[in-house]
Amino acid sequence: MRAGLEQLIPSSSYLEEAFLRWVLTPAVDTAVVSRVRSQHPVTVNERTYRLDYLIAGEALQLAVELDGFAFHSDRAAFTYDRLRQNDLAATGLTVLRFSYDAVRVDTARCVAQLQAMLRQDPLLAPLVTAVPRIEVPDMVGDPMRAADPPRWDQLASDGGYFAGARTRVSRGPLRSCQDEALAALANYYGSGGRHAATVMAVGAGKTALGVAAALSFSRRRALVVTPGSVIRGTFAKALDPGVPGNVLYGLAGGPLLPGVRPPATLVLDAEDGQISGVSRERLLAADVLVTNFHALGSGDSDGDLLAKLEPDDVDFIVVDEAHIAASASYQRLFAHFQGARTLLMSACFLRLDGKPIDADVVYRYRLVDSVADGSAKNLRVHRFAPEVASTVYEAVWPDGRREQIVGRDALLAAMGDERKMARITAQSEASIRQVMAVTRACLDAQAKLLAPVKPRVLFAAMGQAHAEQIARIAEEHGIPCATLHHSMPASAIASTRRRFESDAGDLQGIVQLRMLGQGYDFPPITVVVPIRPYGSFGEFYQFVGRGVRVLRQTAVAAGQQYLDVVCHAELGLEQHLEAMCSDNDMDPAVLLDVPLIDSASLEEIAADADTGAEGAGGGSGGVDAFVLYERGRVEQRVVHGLARVEARRDEREMQLMAQRYAVYAQGTATPVPFEQFVEYMRRVTGVR
Repeated sequence: MRAGLEQLIPSSSYLEEAFLRWVLTPAVDTAVVSRVRSQHPVTVNERTYRLDYLIAGEALQLAVELDGFAFHSDRAAFTYDRLRQNDLAATGLTVLRFSYDAVRVDTARCVAQLQAMLRQDPLLAPLVTAVPRIEVPDMVGDPMRAADPPRWDQLASDGGYFAGARTRVSRGPLRSCQDEALAALANYYGSGGRHAATVMAVGAGKTALGVAAALSFSRRRALVVTPGSVIRGTFAKALDPGVPGNVLYGLAGGPLLPGVRPPATLVLDAEDGQISGVSRERLLAADVLVTNFHALGSGDSDGDLLAKLEPDDVDFIVVDEAHIAASASYQRLFAHFQGARTLLMSACFLRLDGKPIDADVVYRYRLVDSVADGSAKNLRVHRFAPEVASTVYEAVWPDGRREQIVGRDALLAAMGDERKMARITAQSEASIRQVMAVTRACLDAQAKLLAPVKPRVLFAAMGQAHAEQIARIAEEHGIPCATLHHSMPASAIASTRRRFESDAGDLQGIVQLRMLGQGYDFPPITVVVPIRPYGSFGEFYQFVGRGVRVLRQTAVAAGQQYLDVVCHAELGLEQHLEAMCSDNDMDPAVLLDVPLIDSASLEEIAADADTGAEGAGGGSGGVDAFVLYERGRVEQRVVHGLARVEARRDEREMQLMAQRYAVYAQGTATPVPFEQFVEYMRRVTGVR
């Protein structure tokens, strides 16, 4: 019997090898080898795709695309595949697609379809086998295995830790969104993709997904890169079997690796001096390396991590909080490990530089999905809108002369710089007091709802003096508050966090300066107050996300929990709030009918706060100013209305039904109609 084409043509995944062995081998003569190109690059409008296989004839250029899953669990993945196929078709290629399950259960039909296409080309037609010999494929029923390494390659190597662990990963303990994302990644990597991104809302469990992906798609060694020590510590705990709640064996639904030893994990941190001291041998002894991007180095120094590792030492890279992946450190990382598959994870769909994430987004789990699934609080926005025509400012001229100016337009005419308005508002005591009055009311309402849980508030400030100003005004409104910034000693930072996070602690609020950011999730934070402008949506979204995760230690159902976002209209945050809505398929202009804090009590408290106060300058150079007096109203809305959340639950249920129906229909000669299948499944599961 002639050798299978899987021994003659390269394959980068088990699905590719399966196609070569059980479809291409019986379909054609071995002479086709010279006409087949694997991982063939095709560039369309500056976007480069790699075809699983190109079969080049005289007139026919046949692109063979392989899908790990016969269906897609996410609309973004489905859309990406269709756009990719359209781009390929625009180059004149003919695209033929085969799924994992099609190769496995309907092999003869796959062979017949391939032969029918090849017969259309005068150069390829003579190579078609007249009577193909169809074998029964030795393929497991789980299409997750599509992205596994080719078995033929494994015969020449011992496979290492991941060769055995990969097949034992249990998807049962994963949440539905994590499992869907893992399936989308398997489809993408199994089809030859290399640079994937998943955009998942806060509370969706990106850490568990990153660990599951590393176990499922690594072949030699995985590298997990985080933006700082907080998330690095999160991954270190997730991979430590001795820590309660670790991802490997401590998930609520059971172990992710039942009956399998944990991967050898090495956690690195340049700040502790470990990188320069660790040997290459110790690095290679690890299955998973965890570090932050500061530790990567440039590769120019012998002590840099990139200098110690060769390009082939790492074949799978997980980057958390990938919205900062535009930095030079990350670009050097990707360039160094060019052959590695990458997974970029983030809760935000834009990088901090405002550009899209430089990878293929194969799965998106939006904030509305997380709210609908009970993993995230709904967002309730309280926006203080001043009567700008009657707002009183005090202008400070360069010569020291002070002048009261009434009305925003009049102040702008004097300053000639609208960019200062947000800073003037943020640093003015009158504006801070208006916001603080609303914050106090929100905390009181949250305390009644969540008792005995003590609600906390997180403020964002522009500088240390500004943070101290906010903390002082918070104390005056009965909110025990402290500041947190990087210039504080480590012991002071730890002490302040304990006072804030402990149920017995004396702090209810913290004013932070670019701290407690990515990876800091503390569910008792039920109010967030940005008292500063944000130029980047991603940075704003990350700040808001610190309080999104639902409280589990309370009798209040997830659907009744809210995160109150308190802001001032003059801070220029509207575009970020609207972006948060539009990214979730919401109409940002609609005020939704949901439970709100009593507006009468807010107006009463706000009226009491209408007092003049000293404030900070609005900027350097020219005219400085601060708000001396303002009145206004509190506008309230909820980002995701209850009706929208319920509608999204129904949409996700139907997506799940469609997946189940696709599996059922593939294995049934006479499937019932989809509507009948849905009714039957609802009767069986009791879901309505």
